[in-house]
Amino acid sequence: MRLKTMLCSTLLAFGLFASPFVHISAKAAEFNKDQKAEIEKIVVDYLLENPDVIRKVFGLLRQQDEAKEQQVAAERAQKAKQALAASKDSIFNSDADPVVGNPNGNVTLVEFLDYNCHYCKRAFSNMLTLVEKDKNLRIVIKEWPVLGPQSVEASLVAIAVQKTDPSKYWDFHKGMMTQRGQANKETALRMAEKVGLDRKKIEAMMDDRKTLAPIEASYALADELGLTGTPAYVVGDEVIPGFVPITTLQTMIEETRKKL
Repeated sequence: MRLKTMLCSTLLAFGLFASPFVHISAKAAEFNKDQKAEIEKIVVDYLLENPDVIRKVFGLLRQQDEAKEQQVAAERAQKAKQALAASKDSIFNSDADPVVGNPNGNVTLVEFLDYNCHYCKRAFSNMLTLVEKDKNLRIVIKEWPVLGPQSVEASLVAIAVQKTDPSKYWDFHKGMMTQRGQANKETALRMAEKVGLDRKKIEAMMDDRKTLAPIEASYALADELGLTGTPAYVVGDEVIPGFVPITTLQTMIEETRKKL
């Protein structure tokens, strides 16, 4: 019964229900129960005889949904660009963030990531390729652990590694992004030991309130940029949400270079 009512209302709203034997000008509340049932029966019979009407209705609904999605996406992109302009220095030049590739590169690619993000790990091969092939690219890594407490623990270890010995960070990061299984405090501490750092020193730094600051900053920036998950990238004046092919990143990097 609800479906019948919905179809009737939708058809009337779109002006698609027109039959010589039905003309509805009164409000639904003015019909009694029997009258409503009869109207709904007429609608159903009409739809069964004219199935193209249903397809047309749903086609129009789909177009409306797509238009709304495009509008929301455009508004989100505009908001992201405004936030990027307002927080440019925090995004590209924070002293708390690790930098890999060429620290003096003429284009900077920022990545927001989580060590337990499957798509981040999938995208890591792209990052390795970019580091290897683009010798004028600077990459900033934003620790943004969105997948729970264990991700936060792994990110705290990563930040502690960066603070303790920045030269060890890239090896640590590569190890974390390529290891199997869930990332957590223990697996991250083992990786820190593997690259030659003192476990106890890293653990002590994890408890320092200042070590959490880069994560809090990443959360604040992600919110301003309208990010909803990892990975996410920023290059030039563009925000790229989600996993994308390496060709997309390379194109954005080259387009940014052309503007220099």
